[in-house]
Amino acid sequence: MIRASVVALIASILLASCGGNPPPPVAAPPEPSPSGLAESADVRMARLYEAAKAEKQINWYSSLNTDDAKVIVPKFEAKFPGVKVEHTRSTGEQLVTRLFTEIKSGQFLFDVFDSSSFQVKQVVDAGFTQPYRVASLADIPKEGTDEKDTWIANRGVPLAIGFNTAKGVKPGDIKGWADLCDKKYEGKIAVEIGDTVIYSALRKGLGDAEAQRILRCVAANKPSLRQGHTEIDNLLPAGEFSVTFASHSYRLAGLKYEKNQPVDWVKDTIIMDLAGEALAAKPPHPNAARLFMEWIVSPEGQLAVTGTGRPAASTKTTLKYPDVIGDKRIYVTVDLAKDFDKDDQFWRTTLGIK
Repeated sequence: MIRASVVALIASILLASCGGNPPPPVAAPPEPSPSGLAESADVRMARLYEAAKAEKQINWYSSLNTDDAKVIVPKFEAKFPGVKVEHTRSTGEQLVTRLFTEIKSGQFLFDVFDSSSFQVKQVVDAGFTQPYRVASLADIPKEGTDEKDTWIANRGVPLAIGFNTAKGVKPGDIKGWADLCDKKYEGKIAVEIGDTVIYSALRKGLGDAEAQRILRCVAANKPSLRQGHTEIDNLLPAGEFSVTFASHSYRLAGLKYEKNQPVDWVKDTIIMDLAGEALAAKPPHPNAARLFMEWIVSPEGQLAVTGTGRPAASTKTTLKYPDVIGDKRIYVTVDLAKDFDKDDQFWRTTLGIK
């Protein structure tokens, strides 16, 4: 998530721009339809594809893991022969740092920035993207965009309490994060060190006092601090620990349903982050960039997203594993980002993360 070093880097870039003033706001792009009439997604993509053929590629800076990208990207490239996706993959925080370093040195190399909602907001607020309204906007929930069309969600990131059913934890034993205060879970919980967003969402859903109480008592239960959800989710069925403070439920679903591993997740309440994309202010491949953004939120693109097991952002796309989004959801919304520094300080101090 957002660290002090990244914030300092952003500040230095903004101060260096325009003699110490923030960069001027980027004007909205012209109406994408030459006729000025509304276009369907298919009509717009057909038009953009003709122009994108000459550009030949899109530079996609995305935190989407490589395995999932190998499912999604080939479908785009098969649909639009001659347009290749150059996937620059890293964690969201590392991508933000890389992007801002490039721009500080005068290099505008990315076409589309794609990561969690907080990190997309960072690059939007810095002035390095421009608004773009996709034709399939109506299919995306209100939490996955804003009134200025600065970004658009393309996938859900459901975060749930995971547990190993072979380690004495049964469905129904845990109904929510407050249950992790039970001393029977002492030394048996894994926490991903970068999961400040979980605390932010709990504050939103449960209130400050209850969220703080939960985090303090989880810390008192001496959790195992880990880095990376992929590692945590893979070690859970191996019995490294009994419970996770938060797992990607779609990954656990793959382990449970495809590999018959002894894992499950709490479905009463799930924290739903949304990952999405923003168009670069100066995209090297502007038509290919818009084409990719249109495709990935179109019905066909969203179906490709669900092929990874992830939930699509679209409310009209059938999920591969319907139970990964749970019975109730607390959405991570970009307005929570304003309190991130304070939340992160409490998170790290309480858990003893250095």
